[in-house]
Amino acid sequence: MMYKIKVQGDRFVDELGRHVILHGINLNCKNKDRGYIGDWCSSDFQKMKQWGFNVIRLGIIWDGIEPFPGQYDDAYLEKVRTLIRLAHQQDLYVFLDMHQDLYSSLFSDGAPSWATITDEEVYTPSDLWSEAYWSNGAVQRAFDHFWNNSLAADGIGIQDHIIAAWAHVVKQLGKEPNVIGYDLLNEPSMGSEIQKMIEALLSSYARISASYTGQEPPSPEDLSIIWDDPDRKKDMFLFLNQPAFFAKLMDSVAPMQAKFEHETLSEFYRKSARAIREFDPHGIIFLETNYMANAGISSAITFITNKQGDKDGQQAYAPHGYDLVTDSDEVHAPDNRRVDFIFQRHEETRSRLELPMLIGEWGAYMESEMAEEASLHVKGIFERLLCSDTYWLYHHPNMDQYTTIKGICRGYPMAVSGKLISYSYESADSCYTMQWIEDENTSNPTKIYLPNIVNVNLHVEKNTGIRYSIEEIEGCHGGYLYIEPSNGGMRTLQIG
Repeated sequence: MMYKIKVQGDRFVDELGRHVILHGINLNCKNKDRGYIGDWCSSDFQKMKQWGFNVIRLGIIWDGIEPFPGQYDDAYLEKVRTLIRLAHQQDLYVFLDMHQDLYSSLFSDGAPSWATITDEEVYTPSDLWSEAYWSNGAVQRAFDHFWNNSLAADGIGIQDHIIAAWAHVVKQLGKEPNVIGYDLLNEPSMGSEIQKMIEALLSSYARISASYTGQEPPSPEDLSIIWDDPDRKKDMFLFLNQPAFFAKLMDSVAPMQAKFEHETLSEFYRKSARAIREFDPHGIIFLETNYMANAGISSAITFITNKQGDKDGQQAYAPHGYDLVTDSDEVHAPDNRRVDFIFQRHEETRSRLELPMLIGEWGAYMESEMAEEASLHVKGIFERLLCSDTYWLYHHPNMDQYTTIKGICRGYPMAVSGKLISYSYESADSCYTMQWIEDENTSNPTKIYLPNIVNVNLHVEKNTGIRYSIEEIEGCHGGYLYIEPSNGGMRTLQIG
């Protein structure tokens, strides 16, 4: 049985009050020629269940929702509903992600053409697609007009349009029993202000690196040339691989994005959430950071408030975490120290907001030679932080042949009857350990997913016995371990 998920303090909980870890994957079709709907079927969702997932971050595209101003394509939303129901058949929760890349369907995916105002700037693809955020005038001006709520042809602000589109989506799909919430905008970018931030980053790099070398700092122009040269770029990573240097660099520009996040972005979140609340008072609002915070710049977003000014009780922090080399020619050379820093910064923001955290995107390793090590390292971070996550991206059911599956398909506590203290899973020997403080007088079991449920060998603190049951998942070796309650208090579990 699926129980509705809600936020309680800094945790996700189900209707039984159990502490829930959400672990899953992104499902997204950005192809306009396919109507933004992939050719997924029930077997794909069955595979996700077999891998131990319990949630999907399901991408929806504004261009598909509102192809003309104020005109909604409900046929598109019905296709989205079909996917939501296929997920429900496999006990998978869904939260909807208003996805964009480079703002517009004219450049990549996201806003419809009528909501893309470029002031006659021209979009030209770059070798690394994401560099267009800080190098292309058309992308930047389109974001500027979005944040300024410039008027569309019908005289209504384009930001007002997407907020109304969200309300329509929630009205249509929000009552599906496995829809738990809404990710308001994928990786929002600052627009033209990002150029100043990049210039400041280059200046800071020059200044900080000079303090290490004792040499005259290179000019920002020289650094731009070096960054664009694949061979010379490696020299810059000699410093970027040093944690202290990287931290100083990221912190040097944090104030520049703070104003945008604290005011512009957070206000958009507040307005969007209040429109959503008209149709779903209880769905979780997932808050993302500014795009630049993906790399470890501290976020300044604020939590959303209701019309009375009180903190909305159903919201979560949903940042993304990618190393600098993601999507680039250097993808084979991730640095775990930088990755540690990125997620530590996210944890600091989560703690400030006092919200649960779900990492909405991570991974995208492209099966590089370091993919297995990188995925296992991030898995360990998530275990330490006790956070939730959705991996980027579901490609096909044979993804379990990738080396990254060792970090993606892992043992973890799906629902803990009490307070989770710690857990870890080692894929090499299928060893799982866990500690939790069990609620007193509870009759609800703790549910754990294990990739290999066969021949489970259980040990507990002081060799006391435990009562448990096993539920196998059809078509795989994985399954669920249910630990029956035992008078409350500290409990320890060891498997293998």
